[in-house]
Amino acid sequence: MFNDEDIKIIDEIYKEGYLFAQYGIYVKKKFKERIFKIPVDIGLGCPHKKNGGCIFCPEMGRPISVKYCNAKIPLKEQIEKQMENQKKKGFEKFHIYFYPGTNTYAPAEKLKEIWDFCLSYEDVIGLSIGTRPDCLEKEKLDILKEYVENGYDIWIDLGIQSMHQKTLEILNRGHNVSDTINAIKECHKRGIKVCGHIILGLPGESWKEMMETAKILSLLGVESVKIYPLVVIKNTKLEEMYWMGEYRTLDEKQYVNLVCDFLEHLSPYVLIQRLSKDKVPGEIKISPEWDLNRFKVMNRVNEILKKRGSRQGAKFYF
Repeated sequence: MFNDEDIKIIDEIYKEGYLFAQYGIYVKKKFKERIFKIPVDIGLGCPHKKNGGCIFCPEMGRPISVKYCNAKIPLKEQIEKQMENQKKKGFEKFHIYFYPGTNTYAPAEKLKEIWDFCLSYEDVIGLSIGTRPDCLEKEKLDILKEYVENGYDIWIDLGIQSMHQKTLEILNRGHNVSDTINAIKECHKRGIKVCGHIILGLPGESWKEMMETAKILSLLGVESVKIYPLVVIKNTKLEEMYWMGEYRTLDEKQYVNLVCDFLEHLSPYVLIQRLSKDKVPGEIKISPEWDLNRFKVMNRVNEILKKRGSRQGAKFYF
């Protein structure tokens, strides 16, 4: 999916001494302006809730701490309030990031109306749409294809979590690995970029299987990934497993080293958007106890890669 210009930009990132392909650096180089992702909540929920939902997700979903990212606030206000605040900080252009829930879980006509409205803002250059692999019907992707053809930067933030079927079944994800592969291929047919969301430290998943996920995603050509630790949250099936002694979270050292391993087995041309989570509210977090701050984790990852004399893609082979 990446063209020669994109590859050249990523090569420049490594030449400047970065040890992994940071998405933020890539964006600055590509667009020559400061770009901010405005998270919005359009309240679509998740179709999998009726099947019990994922074992790590509360019945009502995880609360979002971002001000104005709230389905109770009109979409226009969510966008304009955040745009106003971020322009004061020097940001010039924006992506609209549909964040909580499954943001393609609605009729295509309704989604097009929402997407058209977002792209009507002169300073909005694209969309990032969080969704599930089994909720990307052809008619919805065809609408997004039209935006790509009109020059917009369109991303699907895909909840992949793992490329192993047994893990997806333990998680009660409600979709198959084949759904993920098909979703990625159908997006790429239409010029839509894919950001795969991956969780490390999932129940029953081995180190080898996690590294296989890195390689499979690389070979499928995903343009970027977001990597997260698994967090035990109150009122989830995972919490029950935790108190029963059936699952233990990774400690900080384990997680950071796993991230480094994952990066080494990932193609050097996959952009890294995140290496940890946003802050999970303390009142709902059970475990882990260490600080999940993404910048802190990123600094630790850099330290360890440097100590290893390694970088992203060091152990990636076709």
